[in-house]
Amino acid sequence: MSMTDQNGHRVQEGDLDKLKGIGPRYRAILEEIGVASIKELRHRNPARLKEMIEKRHGTVVGLSEHQMETWIEEAKAFEE
Repeated sequence: MSMTDQNGHRVQEGDLDKLKGIGPRYRAILEEIGVASIKELRHRNPARLKEMIEKRHGTVVGLSEHQMETWIEEAKAFEE
């Protein structure tokens, strides 16, 4: 399914699980804070992303700022 991001660009919603380490659980967590695509994840700050997740879900075991930085780097390198 495609949608439009806050800047009016088309994004592919629901493609986060194409990245290593993002399964259904983490995809749902990210989508709940407004990150629904690889394209959106590329532009996020790891510290801010972790803060947003913890504000909504509390501490998530196994989810570190380093892990989010890895996801963001993978998103930047992902070939669509």
